Amino acid sequence: MAVVSEVGDDRSMEWWDLLLEEMAAEAAAYEADGWQTLALHTGDVTPRDGSVDELALDVLIPDNEFATLETALEDGVDSYDLLLSTPDEYVAFVIVLENTARELAVFVPAYYSRRDDAAATLLRKAVDAGELPLVLRTLTDDRVELSLDDPELFLADEQ
Repeated sequence: MAVVSEVGDDRSMEWWDLLLEEMAAEAAAYEADGWQTLALHTGDVTPRDGSVDELALDVLIPDNEFATLETALEDGVDSYDLLLSTPDEYVAFVIVLENTARELAVFVPAYYSRRDDAAATLLRKAVDAGELPLVLRTLTDDRVELSLDDPELFLADEQ
């Protein structure tokens, strides 16, 4: 796990732009090593704690990226890396989904608020279960579902 420097202003989303810059730099490093990359342009990120909907980190992706994502992940994911930062009340991260045999990496930027009870519940349940369900979906609910081990990596050390 790489740690992106702590930056940000609770009143703005500048930290999101910095996270996307870090994502682009990391993708370029993978490409320099001969990997194929796909960087998603995520929309809403919703921690679902299982109280109303499923238990998952739900990440909205654009319709025009879904077919490429689905093709990229058709052989599955055998590992992942996490770039993590903690700007103010947020935990921002890029999940790098890897298929090492194909030398393919999919970059998924996301975040949650430390003040979000659903995020806290989701992460507690994920740590207890030993896996974090991840749903990458479109507005029409086309979806790719994954399970990430080591969900404690998504917990930020309290400042």
